[in-house]
Amino acid sequence: MKLNLAKSTLVPFNLQERQVQALQDLLHCSSTSLPVQYLGLPLTHRRPDRATFQILIDKLTKRLSGWKARLLSRAGRVVLASSVLSTIPIFFMSVFKLPIWVIRQIDKIRRSFIWKGASLQSKGIHLLSWDRVCLPKQLGGFGLLNLHLHNIALLLRWWWGLYVKPDSQWVSLTKLLYSPARRYAPPLAWIQTGSFFWKDLRSLRPYFQLSVTAHIKNGENTLFWYDNWADTLIRYFTMQNSPPNNYISVKEALPRLAQLLPTPRNFGENQLHSRAHELNLSAGADKLLWRWRSDGKTFSTASVYKKMVEAGKCQFVYKNLWKLKAPPTVRMFLVLLAHDRILTQVQLQKRNITVNPKCVMCGSLILESTEHLFADCVFAQSLWTRLGCGLLPVSTLLQNICSQNCPSRVTIASALWGIWLERNNRTFRDEHRSMDSVLQWIVQQATFFRRFC
Repeated sequence: MKLNLAKSTLVPFNLQERQVQALQDLLHCSSTSLPVQYLGLPLTHRRPDRATFQILIDKLTKRLSGWKARLLSRAGRVVLASSVLSTIPIFFMSVFKLPIWVIRQIDKIRRSFIWKGASLQSKGIHLLSWDRVCLPKQLGGFGLLNLHLHNIALLLRWWWGLYVKPDSQWVSLTKLLYSPARRYAPPLAWIQTGSFFWKDLRSLRPYFQLSVTAHIKNGENTLFWYDNWADTLIRYFTMQNSPPNNYISVKEALPRLAQLLPTPRNFGENQLHSRAHELNLSAGADKLLWRWRSDGKTFSTASVYKKMVEAGKCQFVYKNLWKLKAPPTVRMFLVLLAHDRILTQVQLQKRNITVNPKCVMCGSLILESTEHLFADCVFAQSLWTRLGCGLLPVSTLLQNICSQNCPSRVTIASALWGIWLERNNRTFRDEHRSMDSVLQWIVQQATFFRRFC
């Protein structure tokens, strides 16, 4: 195989013009200057400008133009947003820390596509906050990626590589550039100044410290103050007390504990002192373990992303709604119902939309709410009685759907969906079906769900 110089480009830097011309005459190829596109990414010595990231945004917008979004159900749009729009930026995010404005613009495109269907300027009601939409399904969300957190998770792979691949060429170059002239200088102790890429990595150092733990042997390759060798104790210093700017190793620190942790000590310092005294140094090099995997030996973007997303989030009670034997549109309806985000008259009134303060199902002068429409309405109560499900609140009905031991879970889901469709037909089309017709439709749909979903 030979290089095709006619299709090659010379990118000189730190060269005089005569040297560049000599190289062009020798290689018979054109020349250009940084930045350039290389393997689909901008190759530059400065932080990428706005125009560079605009290319990524335009790629997403171009993809939207070929989709007939208004012909898709909301569940179908969520699938496309998750499988296509959320994955296009991943290649960029694995190398660059995306600016906030880029993430917001991409989120705006994904959000508008899900709730509005097409144009960013078209009107539409966002039924669920974007933070909830980006939660995993088991936490009540739609399972879309949180791009900010996923960007962090992807970039942590570079930190992991600095430790587990010390002999690779890029690690050797990084160490040559940023390792200070010290006898012991692991990556966490390298200098803060440098290229935009290194500064971005340095800003993610706390996430990496919380994701790894050091297995102590000889104590030479583990920092006393910065490496996570004492489990939760090191986080006490790293996140709250800002440890001293002292990159001493564990082996060097043990004989000097009285100086490093003088008395009187607070609670955290006493625990750290006790943990240090329990250490028994042995032969062999210290090892770094990945906390979010059982084996601790392999890095996983998904594991750290999951931990960051779940931090401070309560478990979603109705997580099994996404696993129900029903079409995706019905499952999404049930999830929105569990969040009380169905566009009943109460929800429309909250959005300053004029509504008719009358229930179209029973005719009573009661402002239609989720609880009234699906549980307290005369029509709903008569329906549940004839189905043999009993008169239960909406929350209990949803819990029954999630229960694997409930034999009528599919029927209940079909009934809730049937009530909603009947309400919409009466509201927007002035079409009224009898109770017998609605019951027959519900039974047929439940049978269909069980067989084909």
